[in-house]
Amino acid sequence: MYQRIYSIDYMRIMLAAFVVIGHAGMGRETFGVYGLITLNTILRLAVPLFAMTAGFFLLRTRQRNKYWLWTRRMAVLYVVWYLIYFLFMGLWHQGVGQSLRELLLGFRHLWFLEGLVVAAVMMHFMVALGPRVMLWSAILLAGVGVALEYAAVGHLIGIPLEIFRSGPFFIYPFMVMGYLFASKLTQPDSVPWSIPARPALIAVMMAGFLLALAENAFFLTTINEYALLEYQIGMFIMAPAIFALVLNVRAPETDLPLGVMASAIYVMHYLFLHFAAQMHVPHPLPAALVAFLVPAALVLLMVRLGRGQRWMAQLF
Repeated sequence: MYQRIYSIDYMRIMLAAFVVIGHAGMGRETFGVYGLITLNTILRLAVPLFAMTAGFFLLRTRQRNKYWLWTRRMAVLYVVWYLIYFLFMGLWHQGVGQSLRELLLGFRHLWFLEGLVVAAVMMHFMVALGPRVMLWSAILLAGVGVALEYAAVGHLIGIPLEIFRSGPFFIYPFMVMGYLFASKLTQPDSVPWSIPARPALIAVMMAGFLLALAENAFFLTTINEYALLEYQIGMFIMAPAIFALVLNVRAPETDLPLGVMASAIYVMHYLFLHFAAQMHVPHPLPAALVAFLVPAALVLLMVRLGRGQRWMAQLF
């Protein structure tokens, strides 16, 4: 069994910041088109790396016979936070059909929680088939997802975003990668390939990054100026290389609940951004700072006071 890897905790809080920056709208007007391409490619690493982290820890969860408990908890979290947003954003004015569609296909940023549930169910049945089958299934589904996205963004087919940005085609491949990394660390012989050395990982990361930039640039210049991709082929190359590099970083130990703070920021930040928009806050930076700092401070306060542990376990 591996010990706590603090570098993953630090990565998660950084990824939470990526999510807030992206959703705050600090994009085209702030950085320009080419800056937006670069920023979009970097910020969209958050979901793949979050999914890999979930898959990484799911091995230990499975070994503790808590796999389905975790899956049910993610499902409950999704429904609870959907209801919270439904109330605070006043969504009862929209039609029942629209509400059901959002709930089933994934509501705003909360789609990630639903995607985790779907991917976890899929992965449960694939684990018994071995790491090779798991990896090939991930590659196949990732390929289908990218093809669907390219066709949709290129106006070749008319399918909603939620079809290809979903548990099967987006979250599952990265969750499998994280699970296989954990398997390699805990039982090296269980995975029939090795993790490349640091120089090779850096080269793979840069190659994936450049490919992702090229993919974004191609669609922005050939389709239209709003044709930003949700994910790219390069992302599936870059993210696992980054994750492997992070695993090898010796980060300072900390008693800060960085993982819980990152989760709280992820689920709560959109509320603050929504309220900022309602109040017509002129610049996205103040809203982004509040959306990041308040959830983190709330978790830290509950931990320091020794209260709210049960609430944190239920909500984050």
